[in-house]
Amino acid sequence: MDPRVAAILKWTVYGLLAFVTFIYVSRYHKRETRKDELVAEMRAQVSEASFYRAMTEKDARTTFLRSIAIIDDAKKLGVEPTVFFDTVFGTKKEDPGAGEEFENYPSREKLARETLMRGYLHAEQLGMLAGPKEVAALRRGDLPETPARTAIICVIDPAISPGLEKVVPNFELRPFDNKNATPNDTDIASARNLATDLSSSMIIDRETETKINEHFRPKKPKTE
Repeated sequence: MDPRVAAILKWTVYGLLAFVTFIYVSRYHKRETRKDELVAEMRAQVSEASFYRAMTEKDARTTFLRSIAIIDDAKKLGVEPTVFFDTVFGTKKEDPGAGEEFENYPSREKLARETLMRGYLHAEQLGMLAGPKEVAALRRGDLPETPARTAIICVIDPAISPGLEKVVPNFELRPFDNKNATPNDTDIASARNLATDLSSSMIIDRETETKINEHFRPKKPKTE
């Protein structure tokens, strides 16, 4: 082979390898940057002011729906929800305050994980993650339009304890037709467990926890 042709081929191969490496590194860097952005976004969503003591009910609902969209974005990057939550709630050395709230109140991390994982699974089942249009609505804090209409319900009725309509862990996604369904045994157990977790997290006091549990206590049959 002509040495000049061999040299051209060699440098062409080197060039292609360099180009492929550049593309791979660029995509990897972009993916890691986006992953860090999503972690930061989720940390903002699960902060006390957003997740546990929102200013308004609308703010709390927006936080709930946006958080579901963030989980979906992370999963599309190949990060499973459990791994994503481990990163979100982990305390980085360079940012020692990032997980302080959850170290002081471990039940808050439990609440956030369970609330958002349940919300994500329900959103998936209800077709709220079916396509870009639906996910875009969630990012805006809106319920997507789906064949099976959905609603955000409160596990504990705010009429029992005013203010719980602003607490994201009190939210759950359900089909619209079932939003006013009478609580069954599972619903009652969930409400009482939530009351315990909210009390442990210092979101409600013991007196309110007792009031909620009394409300959901099985009624004794009337005697004649």
